[in-house]
Amino acid sequence: MEQSDKPNWKLDQARVKDLAEFFRIDRTAVPDAMKAMGIPKRGAGYPWIRIWVALGIDLETVKDPEDLKKPLAELKQVAALLGESPRTVRRRSEGEHRDKSIPAYIELGPRKRLFFPAEIESWLLGEQLPFGREQKNLSFIPGQAKKTGAAKEARREAEAALSPSPSAAALFMVPPEPG
Repeated sequence: MEQSDKPNWKLDQARVKDLAEFFRIDRTAVPDAMKAMGIPKRGAGYPWIRIWVALGIDLETVKDPEDLKKPLAELKQVAALLGESPRTVRRRSEGEHRDKSIPAYIELGPRKRLFFPAEIESWLLGEQLPFGREQKNLSFIPGQAKKTGAAKEARREAEAALSPSPSAAALFMVPPEPG
């Protein structure tokens, strides 16, 4: 049998320290984040391959697995790179801005929105991505349900139901005088 010089990156493990740096979170938050992502600890670490699959990476398209291990970019870093405010970048990523083309984000908490730096750089330069990833926003908030915008939609429906319609307004008007 022939040995390959290429290391088997599929067996690569991420230590807690590596994941804290990758996700830009405190080391104590790593186990909760991994639990929210559905990734069990294996021996001394967490399998990188399972993390990448959970983040929507198409492993067949990866050119260099080391590109995937670069720390994710926070919202403020992306805003600085784009020369925009964090609020504008947040609105873009949520689809509330006229330019909705920004790459999908990963949400690790109510105030923790992360982006793959390679996706942002490729998007800025109009180049092909160094790896394929399903472009949908992911939310891994430990102990909370994913934000879907359902609360905002329910509030709009409730306001519409409470706003007076012409027929409801007629109930409170003085009846016309006969005659």
